[in-house]
Amino acid sequence: MTFGVLGAFYGLVLAFVIVAAWERFNQANTDALQEATALESLYKLGAAFSEPMRSQLDSGVLRYVHRVIDEEWPQMANNTFQPGKVGAHEMWATVLAYRTADSREQMLVDKSIDDLNIITQARSQRFLFYEDDLPSVVWMVIYLGCLMTIGFSYFFGSTIFRAQVIMCGFFSILLGVTILAILELAHPYQGAVTISDQPFRYALSRMEAASTYKKAITSAAPQSLSRASGR
Repeated sequence: MTFGVLGAFYGLVLAFVIVAAWERFNQANTDALQEATALESLYKLGAAFSEPMRSQLDSGVLRYVHRVIDEEWPQMANNTFQPGKVGAHEMWATVLAYRTADSREQMLVDKSIDDLNIITQARSQRFLFYEDDLPSVVWMVIYLGCLMTIGFSYFFGSTIFRAQVIMCGFFSILLGVTILAILELAHPYQGAVTISDQPFRYALSRMEAASTYKKAITSAAPQSLSRASGR
């Protein structure tokens, strides 16, 4: 009876922690997707700006994406990443320094600022999940509860020693696997189960595909201006 109560209580604790860890992992995945989507949107908006704004914004977005894929993600996986001062500052400076010529460009700047806000917030969340862990008191409860529960499992009501050992062994394995799952989910960028950089790679491939229509927009702009001046 005592073991049943203790096992049920510890099971509820593990269930609560694994749900919290999963929500944390899922939120980190959502933030990565939002950051990559906003970068793709910002890159596509660049086609509507005039030079040199167009080239500056394009190069800034591409440098950011390549830095995330080639440097930041591998460093986060190795737990060696230092956030430093490198971020979306270059893109912010480019957009905020631009002087709009009409209401259309002002609308584009406003939309670019919206995308930059999403990028900045998602990036901050990414570093928060990278640096933070579950509270130490939670890990203390998990490990102490594991030892106590396994200890009580030796009082299983079995008169056969081999059956007793097998039951205790399977119970210990179950607890170990559950704690391992919590460990993996609590560190979304390290370990065997991690947040993938695939959203950024997909966004980069979409940017490369968008370069075709951006060239078409660029070439069409002078023609439109010449027709307008000829009227």
